[in-house]
Amino acid sequence: MNQLDYQNLDFNTSSRGVGLQFNNKNRALNIIMGDTSNRESTTTLGGYNPRVPNYFVDQFIYGADITLDVAKSNVGASFLMVDEKERLLSHFLINLRVEKAYKDGELFMSIINKSSERDSKNIEIFYPNKDGAGIYISNTNYLKDWALTSSYRKFTIDVNDPIMRDNIVENYGQALDIQRSPSGFYQHTFRLLSRNSREVNLNDEIGLEMQLLGPINDNVNISINYMKSSSSKSWYNGEGVLISDWFNDSNSLMPSSNQEAYPFEELFIELSGYNANGKAFYKVGIDFQDQVFNVLSNSAEVKSFEITQSFTLPFLVSVAINPLWNVEFQLELQRLKTGFDTTTISDVEGIDDNSTFYSLLSEEYQKNIFLALSANYKQKWSFNVAHESTNSDESLLNNSPENSFDSANQWNSFSMAYKFKSDHTLELFYGSIRGGLDCTNGVCRYVQAFDDGIRIDYSRNFD
Repeated sequence: MNQLDYQNLDFNTSSRGVGLQFNNKNRALNIIMGDTSNRESTTTLGGYNPRVPNYFVDQFIYGADITLDVAKSNVGASFLMVDEKERLLSHFLINLRVEKAYKDGELFMSIINKSSERDSKNIEIFYPNKDGAGIYISNTNYLKDWALTSSYRKFTIDVNDPIMRDNIVENYGQALDIQRSPSGFYQHTFRLLSRNSREVNLNDEIGLEMQLLGPINDNVNISINYMKSSSSKSWYNGEGVLISDWFNDSNSLMPSSNQEAYPFEELFIELSGYNANGKAFYKVGIDFQDQVFNVLSNSAEVKSFEITQSFTLPFLVSVAINPLWNVEFQLELQRLKTGFDTTTISDVEGIDDNSTFYSLLSEEYQKNIFLALSANYKQKWSFNVAHESTNSDESLLNNSPENSFDSANQWNSFSMAYKFKSDHTLELFYGSIRGGLDCTNGVCRYVQAFDDGIRIDYSRNFD
């Protein structure tokens, strides 16, 4: 299960209950039972505030998981039942998976089925049962020092039209927050690239990923990553009186490039390695991303889509000064374009279609810069200075602070931390954080902006 990390909104995101585990040679059985409370912010409900949750879901969960070693393969099966008393909802999930290592590679496959049932509570409303499924396949092949990893996923747990797609309140058949899919996107370690990370849509997505990793020489490695995904359907409006209604065509088994299918595409190439004496480590890369966020209109008269395109150059170097001190420098340059791509279809012969682009920014391209310098002493003390700036922040209107709630186009910070143990850290922070998406270890969370203040963070993991 996935433990939500929504630190700025709710300190208590854990599941509470009991768990039992049995191990016997090549078999393992886990049983869990308890409850969980999720807190989220949504524009669907009134009183929206990105810093204050306005949607609350309390769930009771119970389930079991069994794994077996069969014919040199690891086979597993699990089920999970989730009840929501507030909405009179019941969810039932079943998962089957197999993992097998062979001579020159590894194979993993997982399939899931989810059903949701809602009681109408004796009122004249009929809630149909929602049934969905998903499959994920990953394969790694080794050829000498090179590795080729490819993965494929198709999730159709709760497919909805563009209007209802992001409605977490009414879509009672959607994937649960506590579900955890296999890692389905590349994990960027750079700040700006992590902010642009593409989250897997468990409700409706077809995805394909490939990574080629290997050495160019004794000191240099190369990694080539290609990712592509889309909705399982292409969406379009009706005609005449049905122009406000949405219809769809099913896509093939592979991701679509059509704008009406919410396509996403990324190419990331990275070089990394050490210098001759092994004291300096570096990473340098180049990244291209192209994504359709929303399908606003796709009729015979008007086609309108919200798109984002970005080009990023990241660089990092880490130097071991001596056995006590280590210094790291990081630089990222990014050019980003985001807005509405609209085409008005001409029905007059000889007159071309009219295409326009309305930017969500005050400049045609947003140019982002991130700089960071950090030092580590004895793997205990760490010091960090960071700077981020942009020529056109989303909060500005025509670059005029008078029409904005936030006129800052740069964020500076300083922090120092002491690590008592590997899982026991105290940090003092002063400055500002731009905020945005932060993806770590397969879990993405939205970090709220922090403006010119002092923050003390203490973290410790309990075994």
